[in-house]
Amino acid sequence: MSSKTYLFKHSVNRMLTLINALPDEERRMANDIELTKLLSISRTTVRSCVEYLVAQGIVKREGPNKIVIRQATDSDFFDIKDKNSSKDIQIEKYFLNLINTGQLLPGDRFSELSLAKNSGCTTITVREFLIKFSNNGLIEKIPRGRWKMVKFDEAFARELISFRQMVEMHAITELFKKPKDDLVWQELLALLAKHQAVSLDMQNRYMEFPDLDRDLHLIILKSAHNRFTQQFFDIVSFVCHYHYQWDKTGELERFTVAINEHIDLLNNLITHNNAGAIMSLERHLKTAEMTLLRCVHGLEK
Repeated sequence: MSSKTYLFKHSVNRMLTLINALPDEERRMANDIELTKLLSISRTTVRSCVEYLVAQGIVKREGPNKIVIRQATDSDFFDIKDKNSSKDIQIEKYFLNLINTGQLLPGDRFSELSLAKNSGCTTITVREFLIKFSNNGLIEKIPRGRWKMVKFDEAFARELISFRQMVEMHAITELFKKPKDDLVWQELLALLAKHQAVSLDMQNRYMEFPDLDRDLHLIILKSAHNRFTQQFFDIVSFVCHYHYQWDKTGELERFTVAINEHIDLLNNLITHNNAGAIMSLERHLKTAEMTLLRCVHGLEK
């Protein structure tokens, strides 16, 4: 199925997730119009994905209805991790840079055509990226190939914070179970050295912190070995960094506090001080919560 686009594979995976989430007594998929709204894709893509599911013996058509024949298994899902082409990476970097540099702010509107022209990518590549990125809940589609940056409010922030705390606290307990000769401990040791180097020159290197933060939290979350946990990692990472970028107030101070909390957490992890690591992570997530909420209120002013 290498000829299938990322959009097709991603949409099929999301349909399979919806199928597995259906109650036992409900074996009928949503209709095409509902699926276009749920998945933010065209009816043409919906029909192509449904035909694929029919061919795989997962659903069958009964008149206008789509009846689920069986639950989806792991082998039914497309493996789309780390399959990005150079153009996929190009548009992602370009778009995130627009946000990082304040060229796109909450409430701003932009078009697929302008992104394609300015990034050097095709409109198809841009559209697929935006549809994928829209799962973050941070952009929404509006008519005529245009999109809008969603305004970030406190309710969204609190929901994200609650989810992040639940997932990461579970993941760190799984990390503790790894044997002391596991390569993850060497990864953490190397990451600690990077943190310490940046910490010694924060005045000039503080903008390296978001990448360090992403690396640390990804190592922790990967320990959970949960497809859905890793699926939402990009959402958490993006919100917790790029919304900070929109509010530059006290950026150096915020990152200085955070990198010191990271170093404390890493030291506890590397020395296998489990209780200390849990306390360090709790403290760090609490700081992140306060920072994110301050950012929200700053953006609302």
